[in-house]
Amino acid sequence: MSEVVAPAALWFGGDVHLGATARGGVEGIAGILGGAAGIVNLEGPVGEGLGGARIEGSRVWLTNPAEAPAWLRGQGIVAASIANNHAADAGPEGAARTAARLRDGGVVASGGVAGPARLDVGGTVVTLLSHELEEPGLDEALAAELRAGEGTFRAVAFHVSGARSYLPSPALRSAVDGAVAAGANVIVVHGTHVLGPVERRGNVVIAWGLGNLLFDCVCTGETEALVLRVALAGPEGAASVAEVFPVTAGLGGVGVTPAADAEGIFTLLDAIGSSPLTRLGEGAGF
Repeated sequence: MSEVVAPAALWFGGDVHLGATARGGVEGIAGILGGAAGIVNLEGPVGEGLGGARIEGSRVWLTNPAEAPAWLRGQGIVAASIANNHAADAGPEGAARTAARLRDGGVVASGGVAGPARLDVGGTVVTLLSHELEEPGLDEALAAELRAGEGTFRAVAFHVSGARSYLPSPALRSAVDGAVAAGANVIVVHGTHVLGPVERRGNVVIAWGLGNLLFDCVCTGETEALVLRVALAGPEGAASVAEVFPVTAGLGGVGVTPAADAEGIFTLLDAIGSSPLTRLGEGAGF
């Protein structure tokens, strides 16, 4: 059964971790989101008695509180990728419990034990595929999922770990190339907490790094971020309109806001190899 949401548009945000309590929100960028359905990367499992960060040396454990699913849905977020390096931070069963809790709260989980997610977005069926880049057998698994999603609008979310960089690694480039060849319509990248280029290859839209969206942990201080908004063009249609919006990530329980220096972000996006951008109000089309 597909969950029905509206209108026929999606917004993609970056990394989300809600800390001990769900604070902050996306109200400050409501004009950017335009009522579209939201998809984010949720860092860390959800459950009773969870919520917060534990840091030991270079190792960070992240979990989210029990109210996280209702909070996410209240922000217009309808799907969350859970395939990331913090999926097991509440033990081996944490990811499955997280997927169930998200579903019960009206948010569809994607990736890992949850597998692909399917949504009805304003009459367009969307298949969301989420993968950790270091997953064994990724190329074969992703290609099979994309084939199974034929006839739907196919979105792929990759999570990458490692050094912060504006530029994608060779491994990420290879994975994205494979996803494009296998029929993805939109590809977004999470995990490094920094933004990356945006690219259009024909009818395929790629955001190589969205950065943080809402993150309540001292483990990251990156505030430069992007929100990608995509209008859908029919059941098998391409991203008819793709816009990227610079935002200031909400850290430490503060809400997301439009970037104070959007021009500086657009200049950076140009410098790191984005497709040509056309300014459209607070954002830019590509």
